[in-house]
Amino acid sequence: MPIRIAAVSDMEPPSPPRRPGRPASLEKRQAVIEAAIEEFAERGFDSASMDAIAAKALVAKRTLYNQYESKDGLFAALVGELAHRIVVSSTFDYRAGEGLREQLLAYAEESRDLMSRPANLQLLRAVLAEHIRHPHRVEPLLHKYWVTEYGFVSWMKAAKADGRLAGNPATMGHLMGALMKSIIFWPTVLGRSNPADPGVKKQVAEAIDMFLGRYAT
Repeated sequence: MPIRIAAVSDMEPPSPPRRPGRPASLEKRQAVIEAAIEEFAERGFDSASMDAIAAKALVAKRTLYNQYESKDGLFAALVGELAHRIVVSSTFDYRAGEGLREQLLAYAEESRDLMSRPANLQLLRAVLAEHIRHPHRVEPLLHKYWVTEYGFVSWMKAAKADGRLAGNPATMGHLMGALMKSIIFWPTVLGRSNPADPGVKKQVAEAIDMFLGRYAT
């Protein structure tokens, strides 16, 4: 009976110890995502290598291609990962019994916390860099998120229906989103400020007060 000798490329490299209770498949997927973030952030999409990502993630190339058919597919997964982290960290449901200012401040705190994490910032920069170079690769994947301003528009609709805001929900949502981006998002991405700085928190509070001064009933 012939004996098959596995090729080097078929062999799984040794993996780091797995945390108890977490399936190995999830561990591998997370390792691939983290390796891809690092590779795309360092080299950009065009120069990024699937072989390098597999090596960094300590998985076989076969395992990587079983999960993602191509580099485009893997990058699309990164964009989805970014959107997922934003949605999870900035869940924004309207609460009728709570002050509008308190709700907006709580959202801003979640946004500041999201932007304060180095891993999130690295992922964000990797996606944005590719968005600038090749908008067609990123824009369709993020369209549904920026159209609703990651929950702001829905929140504005609910607050208006509750009689507490007066204005067009889409306009109000995009305006509030623009205020958050100008104070928290872009200065952090460009390395101009630290979102954890007390001065940033003060600017956010002033922006929210200005917004409510215009639209609160």
